[in-house]
Amino acid sequence: MTGMAVLHYDNLCIDPNQRRVYVNGRVVEMTTMEFNILYHLASHPGWTFTREQLYQYAMPDVFAAGPESVTSRICKIRKKLNINAIQTVYGYGYRFEKYN
Repeated sequence: MTGMAVLHYDNLCIDPNQRRVYVNGRVVEMTTMEFNILYHLASHPGWTFTREQLYQYAMPDVFAAGPESVTSRICKIRKKLNINAIQTVYGYGYRFEKYN
């Protein structure tokens, strides 16, 4: 992910080059899968992705957990960031909505 754009949304900053997430200037620790899911969603605001699509992006070389693990990762990301930017699209998947 090096050389990719740093994303800024209000008090949220996602830096793929350093693989760090900041909320209000403070680092928020994330697992590899959490970071990859968040960056993918945030780099495509308004787009909706299925769990399978997010899983393939977040963990292309790992097949142990499966797409159902995306749901628990989304919950953890929401809890860690304490923002409402990741929305559930019932019956389909998830999307990131810009917020200010």
